[in-house]
Amino acid sequence: MTDRKTLLFDKAARCGGFYELCIQVCPSLDNNPIILYTDFLWTQSNIEGPFEETWNGFINTKVKHENSINNGLLNLDNYSIPFLTYNVREENPIESGFNWFDISFYEETLNKIFNVENIFAHENIQSKDIIDTYLTRLMKDLFRVYPFQLAMIDFEISGQYYLDNLKKGGLNNWTNSKYFIGKENFNDIKDEYKSLVTIVD
Repeated sequence: MTDRKTLLFDKAARCGGFYELCIQVCPSLDNNPIILYTDFLWTQSNIEGPFEETWNGFINTKVKHENSINNGLLNLDNYSIPFLTYNVREENPIESGFNWFDISFYEETLNKIFNVENIFAHENIQSKDIIDTYLTRLMKDLFRVYPFQLAMIDFEISGQYYLDNLKKGGLNNWTNSKYFIGKENFNDIKDEYKSLVTIVD
């Protein structure tokens, strides 16, 4: 393993919360779309991993598909950026739960990679845009693999909202969260939220 991969397990950089793409993929009864998403991501040419730390160093490990975390390395422009994926299958009850797929970057990892004190500060917008551009492109690619219900990009956005919150209310847009849905759901979104939503096709 090269030195840059040690960032995956740099405890000093694995803190500060997550900046993430969070996707409400499909009902929990159907786990196949999560398998499709996971396999798509981990076969991309700019993705290395997943990795795990053992007593004798870092090793490649098998991709985990259900209720699991995978650690990887994203090679983007001139940067190698550690990230995690979360696959969550809601099962209580499984009949009304959903499968979620998250791609998450530790805030402090981004600060370290881009050599800034606060990736979210206005003066660092160009660095943050590199991540936003990648996550948006990946989100659109995943939608083509399987049309998800709702995708969100923001800091600590995972688990905050469901598609139903956009349809029935209960959305508190305190930050600049980005929401993405398929066009088949747009007419059901509350009028007051429609300006916050981007249609993916």
